[in-house]
Amino acid sequence: MSALTIAIARLGSEAAVTDIVSSEGIYPIDLPQRAQLPCVEVNIVSGFDESMLDGAGQYYRNRVTVNCLAETALGAEQLRNAVMGALQDNKNLAIGGFVDISTSFANFERTAKADDRSVYVWTVDFFIRWKKAA
Repeated sequence: MSALTIAIARLGSEAAVTDIVSSEGIYPIDLPQRAQLPCVEVNIVSGFDESMLDGAGQYYRNRVTVNCLAETALGAEQLRNAVMGALQDNKNLAIGGFVDISTSFANFERTAKADDRSVYVWTVDFFIRWKKAA
C-alpha cells in the first residue's frame, strides 16, 4: 500500500490537482458509488523489491495507474495534465515514513468513455520507487 500512500499524498499536495478535484476527490483502489466528477482513482498494477548485488536493496518499486475521470473529454485531459505535473518527474522526496522517493511517467496512457458519454477517463501509469525511512 505504500505506493498508494505516496501517490495520494503527492496528488493531494499539488494545487493543480486539488483545484480540480479537491482532496476528497482522490480515491485509492475503488470509487465510492456516488463519487462526484471530476475525480481521480489510484491503483497498483505491479511491484517488487529491487535486488542489489549484495542482496535485497530495501528499495521498492511499483507501477501505479491513475484514472482521471471527468464529465467531458476536455475535463479528463485537464485533470491528466495536473496529475502528470504531480507525478511525472520527482526525485529524493520524503513523504511520511518513506524516503528517497522518485516518481516517473511509465510511458503508458489510454483514454476511454462511457457508452452514454457521461464519463470520460484518461488513464496514466507511473513508476514509484521508495525506501522505508530508517
